[in-house]
Amino acid sequence: MKNNVVIATHHKTGTVWMATVFKAIAEDLGATYVDYWAERENLAEALKPPFVLFNYDSDFRGHSDLLDRDDVRILHLIRDPRDVLISALHYHCKSGETWLHEPVPGYDNITYQRRLNAFATRHEQYVFEMENSTFSTLRDMQQWRYGRANCFEARYEKMRLDTEMKYWSGAMDFLGFDAAEQQICRRRFWQFSLFGNLGRGHKHVRSGDVAQWKREFTPTLAVAFRWKFPRLLQALGYEPDDRWVGRVKGPRPSSNSAPKLSGPASLLKRIAGRPWERFKAASSPGA
Repeated sequence: MKNNVVIATHHKTGTVWMATVFKAIAEDLGATYVDYWAERENLAEALKPPFVLFNYDSDFRGHSDLLDRDDVRILHLIRDPRDVLISALHYHCKSGETWLHEPVPGYDNITYQRRLNAFATRHEQYVFEMENSTFSTLRDMQQWRYGRANCFEARYEKMRLDTEMKYWSGAMDFLGFDAAEQQICRRRFWQFSLFGNLGRGHKHVRSGDVAQWKREFTPTLAVAFRWKFPRLLQALGYEPDDRWVGRVKGPRPSSNSAPKLSGPASLLKRIAGRPWERFKAASSPGA
């Protein structure tokens, strides 16, 4: 390995997939594999070159200078924010992750998962997710410093459909792996791809399909999403404008449904609040 490699993902963007792939690659190449959040307090000692550093939420506060090192190449992975929301909701409703089951002081000691599952409708569950855990995920995705010369900005959708591994090979070439190392990278990518072994019965993987929002979103949810995350899809290059909202199938919300009293804005303000987001950030060891 001529470069050290940093892998930066976000919750529900293929985190487990990439962690599995790059841990195997590091082992094959004799590199040091480091979990950023497990070693954050003694990162300098843990990063023994050549290394592969994995960060599940792309938050490098306190160590951001690492990303500007001349000997570092980065792969940053994002996903369509609408699919992030869908994947997060389904996962948070059933997952056994610790933070989902720890009572939040000051909120009747109810857990995030219990609160989420207590809502009467799927729409209210999505609104709760948009206001809490998924809000922080998408905020971090938008606030990432794009345009770094040493960073390959990858898309989950392209990797998910990359059965010929052309996109993956381009990313590995950018990271600086030589021809022999790239063969190992391709083998591990295929072995642990979502169209291969990882997607078969893995508890963290529901389906991994792309564009799930086209099946799952209702017009009302689309309006609420646009209201909560204005211009996010445009900023990340997933939509050129807001016309996608009008293409969502189903009963159309009334013209006065948002953001007035009975619309998404009211619901977003009414259902819980930011303390849930802070609670996850403080207690979650993984993605």
